[in-house]
Amino acid sequence: MIQQPNAADPRQIGIIPLTPRSIRKLLMAITAGLLLAHSVVQVGIYGFGAEKHWLDSLNMDRELNLPTLFSTALLLMAALLMQRLGQSSDRIAAQDWRLLSKIFIFLALDEALQIHEILIIPGLRHQVHPALASTWVVPYAVLALILLWRFRRFLGSISRATASRLLRSGAVYIGGAIGMEMIGSFAVRSNLIRLHSPWYGAITGLEEALELLGIVLLIDALLRALLDQRNSLDLTLRLGPDSDSN
Repeated sequence: MIQQPNAADPRQIGIIPLTPRSIRKLLMAITAGLLLAHSVVQVGIYGFGAEKHWLDSLNMDRELNLPTLFSTALLLMAALLMQRLGQSSDRIAAQDWRLLSKIFIFLALDEALQIHEILIIPGLRHQVHPALASTWVVPYAVLALILLWRFRRFLGSISRATASRLLRSGAVYIGGAIGMEMIGSFAVRSNLIRLHSPWYGAITGLEEALELLGIVLLIDALLRALLDQRNSLDLTLRLGPDSDSN
């Protein structure tokens, strides 16, 4: 992935060099594009009364669409990178990387299938704080704290730079997934905004954008950790002549 093409070596011709920075910039550009598309969708719906059904494919407040597909793909990419890190780490760290990989596979499935929605209990909405109306945030927040405690030694065993990047990406992701969800719930349940309104659309857009940003930062951290171990990654695209060219 980080190999620089060498014109003197014909085997290097057609290799596309990539770096963690270039990958991060590409993924962030896609994230910004999706957020911009979401904003345009909100303007179309609430500003011009456009039909909603044909805009759902770009609406970050909807599921099973392009933003969901992109987020799921990023989570699976993170899981794959964690699996690769586990293959080249010592036994104890390898176990933790593999466990993290399984957790992110679950998060990818949750993103695609909305498993956490099962934990929403409508009957409790009037008995809890307005910020907790989406009741799934409680068990997921508790689980996040448990996992942080579980992996405390692992974070101390890897390089300080990698641990810092992992914690930063996790904070951004949880801030979007749980923090913005609580803000949106509080605003709606307190009658500060309506559920279907431009303000709620802005909150959901920011929520999803922060989630995507957190995963992008995580992928950047994992790529840098892999490069620290191996100096290069064998993820290059090679172009060659057709075997049956005329």
